[in-house]
Amino acid sequence: MNIFIKRLSIAAISTVLLPTSMAYATNTQVPKTEEEIKFDNTDKIKVNEPVLKSSATVANKVPAFKKRIYREQPMKEKVLVVMMDFSNSPASTLTKADTENYRKVYDKSYYEQLFFGDSITGPDQKKYDSIKKYYQNVSGNSLELQGQVTGWYRAKHPLNYYGHNEDEKVTELIMEAAVHAAQDKSIDMNKYDQYDYYDLDQDGIMKEPDGIVDKFVVVFSGIGESEGGGKFLQNSIWEHVSEVALSKNGNPKSIPGTYSKHSKFYKNRLGIAEYGILAEDSTVGTFSHEFGHMLGLIDEYDTAPNANNHAGEPVRFWSLMSYGADAGIIPGMEPVGLSPLAKSDLQQIYGGNWILGSELNYKNISSKKRYYLLDQASIKGVNNDVVKVNLPPIRKKDKNGKVKNYNHYYLLEWRSHNGVDKGLSHIKDPFGINQYGKGLLIWYVNETFPDNANLSKHFGKSLVGVVDASPSNITTPDGLIPMSDTQVFDAPFNTKSYGQFNKAKNYFFKKKSTKPVTLFTDKRYSLSARDHMQVPDSSRILPQLGIKIKVEDQNTDGTVAKISIFK
Repeated sequence: MNIFIKRLSIAAISTVLLPTSMAYATNTQVPKTEEEIKFDNTDKIKVNEPVLKSSATVANKVPAFKKRIYREQPMKEKVLVVMMDFSNSPASTLTKADTENYRKVYDKSYYEQLFFGDSITGPDQKKYDSIKKYYQNVSGNSLELQGQVTGWYRAKHPLNYYGHNEDEKVTELIMEAAVHAAQDKSIDMNKYDQYDYYDLDQDGIMKEPDGIVDKFVVVFSGIGESEGGGKFLQNSIWEHVSEVALSKNGNPKSIPGTYSKHSKFYKNRLGIAEYGILAEDSTVGTFSHEFGHMLGLIDEYDTAPNANNHAGEPVRFWSLMSYGADAGIIPGMEPVGLSPLAKSDLQQIYGGNWILGSELNYKNISSKKRYYLLDQASIKGVNNDVVKVNLPPIRKKDKNGKVKNYNHYYLLEWRSHNGVDKGLSHIKDPFGINQYGKGLLIWYVNETFPDNANLSKHFGKSLVGVVDASPSNITTPDGLIPMSDTQVFDAPFNTKSYGQFNKAKNYFFKKKSTKPVTLFTDKRYSLSARDHMQVPDSSRILPQLGIKIKVEDQNTDGTVAKISIFK
């Protein structure tokens, strides 16, 4: 059997999608093709363990926040960006009416700064972190983006040719872009093949070339379909990460004009497999989200076609891999941090400084409190980024009828509005500019579910979601019930009130000042409790084990907290 076919999923192409702006988007898919063999970005080999240390604290006083220093060399991820425009949609012809991320010229220097600089200037002339800076921050300086930008190049066909019939011809555009890049004498394509992410030679080593370009991104001119597609409507291209279908012999499509001694493909050419494609006005948040997919992360929002028929999953703006990619007064310019589950996955794939924490098993929980210090999750500190509470495994039959043990657990983190989480103070939801809360955010992970899709079939149950400290539905004075975007704003537990988080004059829905909730107890999140909710979308059904978690104290600026776990 060809090694590619052996290692890859044989399934319909199911892309990971994020529009330029998530807030009012619908979902779509790249259609099936005759060649349905695909790379699954979640199959990237995990060669490292999550960084977890089993330790509690005996400190009585909550200390000041202290940054931890990462002294190793960062992993350097090389990204090749190719800009493609069209005869009926030339580059830099958008207007202010088309996009909130408007600029007069979208050129090579802009994308170089967006991807590989430290900051970019937004449409409001303010400075915002670049994609490189975002990933430096969330990785604790253990991942550094490098690369080149080339283009603009004119595509062979008009934009609607590639976007018609749910992006039926989009991989033709990807291969055109790859050929143009290979012809650019300033680009050494082999420098973009550093890693064997899928362990194609089955030697357990990731840090070696495999003959495939690792990170290939195409920027196309025009409005993405997720934003209405401009004059092309549904015939524009939907921004996504997917893969060029393999040829019938199981090899990736090869790039004419290239050669690699590591390639076992046609004429020893470099191959193209996974790619990202985004509209020219895509924001830092959208690019960072899609790059998260290229690193191996899944969507944490509900990607099912029926998702628009319900109020949303219990993640929303709390993570980059959900709607947190759209945080900011200009949506998408201040993306928030990753969920602790996402950081744990990246730690296992890449090693480095993504997450540091403590682990506690259920059997060791008693009436005697165990204390832990949590640093703000947005900036790496010397205490815990996360505390993982392992629960007794769930026994369930798999699709073959065999009984298996599945893991489920709590991930505890402390959220602030500092660092990459400054966007939590600028959430543009359907009512206006909102702010999310601060404090102890409890995530429940249930690995019997592969993702957060199809939530309407099992409200309260999915792979990952936050536990709302105030689970009762928020309603307006007129009896309206906001969606999950608003419902989970007050999810963190805290010893202090969040205050009035809706001070903007244009904010339609004024909520009362929040009252602090210090104590979590799982009995508040039962099946019967969910059934009494008018909006069950943002709920979590938790195992009834008698676990309690309490915010005991925090330092004066809310950057470090002391929590306890007990029964």
